[in-house]
Amino acid sequence: MVYFLELRDKGGASEIVRLKGTTMKKLNALNINGLTITIGLVLGLYSGAAFAQTNLIINGSFESGGAAEGVFQGWDWTGPAGNNSDYGVAQSTIAPDVAQQGDFYTYFHGHPNDGTQDCLGQSVNLTVGAQYNITYYLGTDGTTLNTNAAMWVVIGSSFAIDYSVDTLLTAYYPNSANALPYQKFTTIFTATNANPILSFHGVDPFSSILLDNVSMTLVVPSPQLNVTVSPTSKLVFTWNSSTSGFLLQGNLSLLTTNWVTLTNQPVTVGSSNQIILPAPASNLFYRLTLP
Repeated sequence: MVYFLELRDKGGASEIVRLKGTTMKKLNALNINGLTITIGLVLGLYSGAAFAQTNLIINGSFESGGAAEGVFQGWDWTGPAGNNSDYGVAQSTIAPDVAQQGDFYTYFHGHPNDGTQDCLGQSVNLTVGAQYNITYYLGTDGTTLNTNAAMWVVIGSSFAIDYSVDTLLTAYYPNSANALPYQKFTTIFTATNANPILSFHGVDPFSSILLDNVSMTLVVPSPQLNVTVSPTSKLVFTWNSSTSGFLLQGNLSLLTTNWVTLTNQPVTVGSSNQIILPAPASNLFYRLTLP
């Protein structure tokens, strides 16, 4: 969402007019030497801002460690089925046995008749009360028609499926005569445990359930960027102080990608981050972004 702030000279007194489409809202301002400047303010995260969040899952794409049965580098919980276990990391370029992205993926077998599953999990360190975006891709490499094939994805304190302490994220029941392409699953999860286990429990007696590209990232709320004019005719940018890590950037035009990160460090004032800048001599646009 882009808001344009225009400083207009009104016979020795200036005003700021905020335009949002055809809606205008006047804000208090002081005379800035009769200067007329247009400032574009991008509130929240600019849609063109590229940033990457740290994946809390180690080797979530299974690209490290190579192909091996029963070996999953970086994953600290494994539990093969009591019988008919056959799961591991594979590399193949012959469809449907392919990675969702990259070269490697995991496959699960197990058998519904022995009451156990091939299980894989990883402990993660979370902040209780924070929200996390959990994503992964599931598919199959053959028929699952009437075979009771399934994959349960849970997160909690047990490396099992114990709904008294675990949260079910996905119950995947493929039932097709043909292999199914990868399907993306996404859940926003609020942490109630600082050290839960994200685990996958697969059963597929006649083909394989495929898993790839597991990720868990912190959901960072998008702060609202605001601007006012100080009594000394400077621009005061503020945003919520609870959203840390954001940087203020400037650009002469929204039609270019020449965004420059300001070297000014924000200071905390009350519940807000604040950066004070001199009024620019030309039109400028500002946004917040994550590095």
